[in-house]
Amino acid sequence: MNRLVMGDDERVAAWVFEISRCRPMLYNLAVGIADHHGVLVGAIMFTGFNGSDAEVHYYGPGHLTRRTVRTIFTIALKVFDLNRLTIRTRKESMARGVQKLGAVYEGLVKRLYGPTDASCHAGQQFAFFRENIERLAGVKRSIEDTA
Repeated sequence: MNRLVMGDDERVAAWVFEISRCRPMLYNLAVGIADHHGVLVGAIMFTGFNGSDAEVHYYGPGHLTRRTVRTIFTIALKVFDLNRLTIRTRKESMARGVQKLGAVYEGLVKRLYGPTDASCHAGQQFAFFRENIERLAGVKRSIEDTA
């Protein structure tokens, strides 16, 4: 069973930048996912936190598991106290997946992944709002909270 690696942001971020071959970026939190030997096999990074919103990035093998999804939304709620969580992707499977979870499509972002307006350089942007963040984190809201 995999375990979370918390408090080792630099090592996790360095692993992400190496395996994804992306330029290092500023991040607010990097959480690793390690196998039973302690070897990193995935990561969750939060960037662009502004007090209300942050963007989340997932790096790992295959599809997101329910446990990983719950972890992402629990961190969004308990660590950052987010009102919205932004997802940007160029992968159709990820776009379909986040919409099934309740994300709102916000539009096409041109030149997100490259220098031209070609579709291979564009991404789609989605947002999860507080109500869905709480639901996906497994938080039960009381009647007083909704008033």
